[in-house]
Amino acid sequence: MRRTSDLRTLQASSLTNLARLRRDASVIVAPGSVRQLEIQVCHVTIHLLNLWTNFVRAYYLSCMLEAKRVRGDRIGVANPGLTIDQAIGRAVNQFRPAAQPRANGSWDRRAEPAWHDPNNLLAIGAAESFSNIGDLRAAFSTGIRLFIDLPVLRNYFAHRNQQTSEAATAVAPHYGIPATKRPSRVVLSRPLKRPQPLLLDWMDEMQVTIELVCY
Repeated sequence: MRRTSDLRTLQASSLTNLARLRRDASVIVAPGSVRQLEIQVCHVTIHLLNLWTNFVRAYYLSCMLEAKRVRGDRIGVANPGLTIDQAIGRAVNQFRPAAQPRANGSWDRRAEPAWHDPNNLLAIGAAESFSNIGDLRAAFSTGIRLFIDLPVLRNYFAHRNQQTSEAATAVAPHYGIPATKRPSRVVLSRPLKRPQPLLLDWMDEMQVTIELVCY
């Protein structure tokens, strides 16, 4: 996903990718072999967090471009007109003041903030005086655990070890799911009083959040 002067473009692209992952996830609900289930859940979970991370990065860069919101007004910022490298640099230096770009002005992607964490976007947005900062705070104050728990499961599927496994299964009780289940079964289980698997609930919550911050 790339920065854009119109958040409708970013929203449409993000939701298209999310719909594709939802189709992949719907196949997992009635899996074949255990090995195939693990492969499919791993794919969807990792790509779901990647989608969110890429969305937030592109969203920040679009805000710095004073992008038009879905409702029609433009986002105001304290320092408009920056290049992509300059905007990334301001985000990096928000958390790492001594960090320096490469000789050509670009930044190592590993130096960038953890875009998946909404608290980082809120901190940067406040520092850059985003005119929509109040709406961002409202969008991330709903109490959902998506942005806390999805990275935990992603880490498990990307780095399987005892520590990540224990962290992943510890997520389960927050949704009324037994912690005795394997992480792949946790995300395919229905949370207490919910009609669909946790993974699909997370996708719904991500869609609503994307729509809220772009509106």
